[in-house]
Amino acid sequence: MLKFLYYWSEDIQAHMFLEKQLGWSPNTVEDCKNFTRDVCIEDLIVNPEPIGGSGTIVEIDECKFRKREYNRGRLLTGQWVFGMFETGTNKAVMVVVTNRTIATLPPIIQQYILPGTTIHSNEWASYAILQHTTYVHHTINHSQNFVDPHTGVHTQGIESSWGSVKKRLRKGQTTNPDLLETHLQISTKRSLNCSIRRSTDGM
Repeated sequence: MLKFLYYWSEDIQAHMFLEKQLGWSPNTVEDCKNFTRDVCIEDLIVNPEPIGGSGTIVEIDECKFRKREYNRGRLLTGQWVFGMFETGTNKAVMVVVTNRTIATLPPIIQQYILPGTTIHSNEWASYAILQHTTYVHHTINHSQNFVDPHTGVHTQGIESSWGSVKKRLRKGQTTNPDLLETHLQISTKRSLNCSIRRSTDGM
């Protein structure tokens, strides 16, 4: 089981590989995947792990996941996802949201990002309220630059995370649109665990 958990934490998901390496049946591999997924999701719900803190930069962004990106067929209505990325550790938290309004995004930021964090974002109107909170807020105007030439502010870390998640969706590993939130929660858990492992390895 420990060997399986290692492969799972490294996002090695191919059934045939796991069956051969572990000597398990297809049903056993699938059962262990489902069990591990459910345990991780429960842990995220019961023990949400905030990111950021004083002296830390967290990039935030919103992205629309369209059905064509995780299922074949014509382009249909997409699903908004809000992402937070801690630079230096590569911790990432992604949350499915119904919209990008000021009533929706700031409460999520307060839930997942610690006070005193320096937040980098685009100039979306819902973020303006961050100037009046415990956060240090810097913005980048993406219509002019990807990186602010004067301050160095950018959101390239979270934007890269979007690409990684979408790439996995396009591979067909998550073909059911209803499982998008589950997939994002698992991606979040993996990113937090990988960050902990990197910190331990460096001690």
